Amino acid sequence: MRYPAPLALAQAVAPLLAGLGWGIGGSTLLYRLGLEADPQDLDLDLVVQPTAFAEAEQRLLAMLEPLPRPPHPRNRTEHFARFVADDGTRLDLMAGIAVSTPAGVQGWTFDPGRVERDGALAWMHPEDWLELYRLFDRPYRVVQLEQWLSARDTRQRAEALEVRLAWLDDTLDSLSRTVARQQQEIDLLQEQLRVLYRQLQQGPDQSGSPLSLRDEVPPHY
Repeated sequence: MRYPAPLALAQAVAPLLAGLGWGIGGSTLLYRLGLEADPQDLDLDLVVQPTAFAEAEQRLLAMLEPLPRPPHPRNRTEHFARFVADDGTRLDLMAGIAVSTPAGVQGWTFDPGRVERDGALAWMHPEDWLELYRLFDRPYRVVQLEQWLSARDTRQRAEALEVRLAWLDDTLDSLSRTVARQQQEIDLLQEQLRVLYRQLQQGPDQSGSPLSLRDEVPPHY
């Protein structure tokens, strides 16, 4: 299977990051969600915890070339490193994400326990990148993820309703079988009562012995 360049790079660096808590986000995550159509527009964003940044950076230097940190007037991220692969694909490694806002510096904490594992890759949750895109003031990305999450929640609710309806159908079938069986039992009891009533009306048989209800049960019972 041929992967887009950032995904191929993620597959390549995943063994280097073994044992470190890390996650893929950014445009590569959006591509996975079907929100980015052109792989050529992607780069690879990796997030780690601040305590793992130095180790992750050294491991990535074994495969990739370092690039200067790009200036950004609002970026207050504690740790950031940019790399480039031989094919030109960029990888941004970050930890201790923070942004300067009118209300002060706002940070975001990465939780490696929240990533979703898919083979060797660790994917961050869309909800986390929705928070980050809001922090980065990226309204277009915010709208993309909000719409995707809304559609996903709608699908999940519809699937839950389908499961509920299937359970109700099974329960209804079971109740129908129970009612049918109980109706048969009621019919049998009613027939036995009719037999008993006839016995009481006729009195004992010629031998002087009372009739048995078992002898009078209709053949189909």
